[in-house]
Amino acid sequence: MKRRRLHSEIIYTIVSLLKGLGVTFTNLWRKKVTLMYPEERWDLPENYRGMPAMPIDRKTGKDKCIACGACMRICPEQIITVGHVVGEDKKRKLTGFVIDMSRCMFCGLCAEICPTAGIVMSDTYEISKTSREQLVFDLDDLHEIGGFHPDEPEEEAGEQTASEGSGTRVSRNNEETTSAGFGTGVSRNNESAGGGEEKPAEGGTA
Repeated sequence: MKRRRLHSEIIYTIVSLLKGLGVTFTNLWRKKVTLMYPEERWDLPENYRGMPAMPIDRKTGKDKCIACGACMRICPEQIITVGHVVGEDKKRKLTGFVIDMSRCMFCGLCAEICPTAGIVMSDTYEISKTSREQLVFDLDDLHEIGGFHPDEPEEEAGEQTASEGSGTRVSRNNEETTSAGFGTGVSRNNESAGGGEEKPAEGGTA
């Protein structure tokens, strides 16, 4: 019994070794996937959700935040603090923005709810620090991480202008058709049907 068990263990060891070597030689000829970080970095997808940031608008030189507080209310971890004051024009003005990244879950809800795209999910993921206090980012930090808002392509702007123009023309045509239906159009139809006799338009004054 002992010899049989010893023989079976020897055979099992040899088979396991051959299987392991087979996996090793199979992967030896495959394309390397090891990334030499930090000299090399991954190409992140467009919808990658990194650290929230507040980019600057090139036209105004300021961020697009209107201090509505929507991001602060929707945050499941309640890690966003928005400071604001109400100006003489009764509009809110942003005075401060703080986010505690030590508890952020990178859900992206703050960026989705923002009505002005003032806060976005950046491609920054290297935020390792030596203390939790260093993971609290203020408005200046978020500006530095966000950079600038990307410029809108001219083609899209042209298409938007064309669509707006076409919408205006359609509305004008609708107005003309509507006015014709209440007045001139009915009178002309009556004239052509009645052999030139003038009849008052429907809904008009007799």
